[in-house]
Amino acid sequence: MSSQVPPQRRQPGGIQAARGGADRRNMTPAQGAQEAQKRLGIACYHAGQQVVGVVGCVACQFQIRNRGVLPACPDCGELVWAWLDEGPPPEIEGHVPAPEGQATGPEAQEGVPIEATQVKVEEVRLEP
Repeated sequence: MSSQVPPQRRQPGGIQAARGGADRRNMTPAQGAQEAQKRLGIACYHAGQQVVGVVGCVACQFQIRNRGVLPACPDCGELVWAWLDEGPPPEIEGHVPAPEGQATGPEAQEGVPIEATQVKVEEVRLEP
């Protein structure tokens, strides 16, 4: 394969197989988008779908404002894109919507105290 292909695509079975996970080489882009949607909790689409709005690559976070058919990521070659635009994601034929009430990311909390960690280092010489 070409050296311009990202590492997760060069490994037989993808990145999960390289880490000892399941063999994913037979996964379609649609299945990859559904899996990413479950993992991230936001709407995900795959290359070839007509999506208008801001989307980001799920592998390298490259962002584009798309106006037509989604391409492969120009940065890493990934085929799956996450919806990043404000407002509800578009309804597309063949797309499974994200479950209602599911968090779209980590929850931010106001007024949480942050404790500084202190490390005591003994016998440090500053002069050679």
